Amino acid sequence: MAAITICRFREKVYGLGKRFCPHLSLISLGGCLGPFSSALLLFQRQQILSLATGINKLRQCVVPFYRWAKKKLMVSTKKHEALFHLVESSKQITTEKEKQKLLNKLKKSTEKLSKEDENYYQKNVASCSTRLKWENTLENCFQSILELEKERIQLLCNNLNQYSQHISVFGQTLTTCHTQIHCAISQIDIEKDIQTLMEETTVSSTENKSEFLLTDYFEEDPKNAMSKERQTSSIKSKLLRLQKDIEKATRDQEGLERMLRAYSSHSSFSDSESEKSTAALMDENSLKLDLLQANCYKLSSVLAELEQRPQPSHPCSNSIFKWKEKQTHSSVKISRPVLTKRLENVVNRASSDGQRIPSPSSTASGVTQLGNGLCKALYSFQARQDDELDLEKGDIVTIHKKKDEGWWFGSLKGKKGHFPAAYVEELPSNVGDTASQA
Repeated sequence: MAAITICRFREKVYGLGKRFCPHLSLISLGGCLGPFSSALLLFQRQQILSLATGINKLRQCVVPFYRWAKKKLMVSTKKHEALFHLVESSKQITTEKEKQKLLNKLKKSTEKLSKEDENYYQKNVASCSTRLKWENTLENCFQSILELEKERIQLLCNNLNQYSQHISVFGQTLTTCHTQIHCAISQIDIEKDIQTLMEETTVSSTENKSEFLLTDYFEEDPKNAMSKERQTSSIKSKLLRLQKDIEKATRDQEGLERMLRAYSSHSSFSDSESEKSTAALMDENSLKLDLLQANCYKLSSVLAELEQRPQPSHPCSNSIFKWKEKQTHSSVKISRPVLTKRLENVVNRASSDGQRIPSPSSTASGVTQLGNGLCKALYSFQARQDDELDLEKGDIVTIHKKKDEGWWFGSLKGKKGHFPAAYVEELPSNVGDTASQA
């Protein structure tokens, strides 16, 4: 909207300037604003190109090694099983010396298979970590481009204000021109432009689902040549490893939650960067925990089928998909929140730079008053104080106030209290309207 207004403004100034004052074309608006806008656009293109190059390098580093490790594990497992069956079938035929040779080969094959299995598992964990770094880079690039766009719009508006002041000194002969320039400037609304930009470029949290690869093992194939006893034993050992990692990730998550609560309750030794870093670590650890639990559920389902027990249940059971591309692959879709800055903070920073921006929705003491906004709990939260709310994952909370220090005030099931903003995601306004009508 600002770009259209500025183009019309340039046409009016140029035409009226030539009419009332022929030498006005020497200080035309295009010559004043062009270099600043072009430099910012060039910088944006360089940022996007740098991001694309980084993503391509990460893909070339991670994907081939992951596929190579998986293929190597599958081939080694098949060879090991063939050698095992050869040993079993040769017990009554071969001599003791030949039996010992075969047993030595089987032992070496077992050790090699164990190494290949561990290597493939570590490659899978590393690929998840690389995916998280890629998402963090993408989010940082988005925030950088958003700040550059706001800077460009504000720079254009500041130049227009300065130009208006220069025009006003020409006297009565430029009164008509000055009036039309002032009208064009008054139509520029930076807050509305930034709001439009954020609405067009931000993905809704409810639609943001990321797909991650899960580990696939030879033992899961129902058509393999392994006996049920060996399949069961192998899957149980892998489940034991997953359980240990899940317990460690759970302890890490609890530690991060305690750290975030400490930052919120003792603001004297915390800062926004520390809280943001802790929240990002908690999001990364939560995703890792979800992936480990999804892998554990997948293997537990295979084990239950082998042991003829009822299938286990898990929230992600309907989000796991399998497909074949030379090999069988499994993936899970997990909802991820989009962490973006609130518009009120952007507007307040612009106001502090001296730009006149109306902000009727902001209130004193860093608190934003809301009507009946809704948010959804992403994690469980246990209240430690009387004025805090207990949250369970999936709870819908009515928001009454938002505070800049990272805590919001709302109500749930008739009880009002405070809860950490990092544990919830705000729902779109149309969801809130539907809920209020119901």
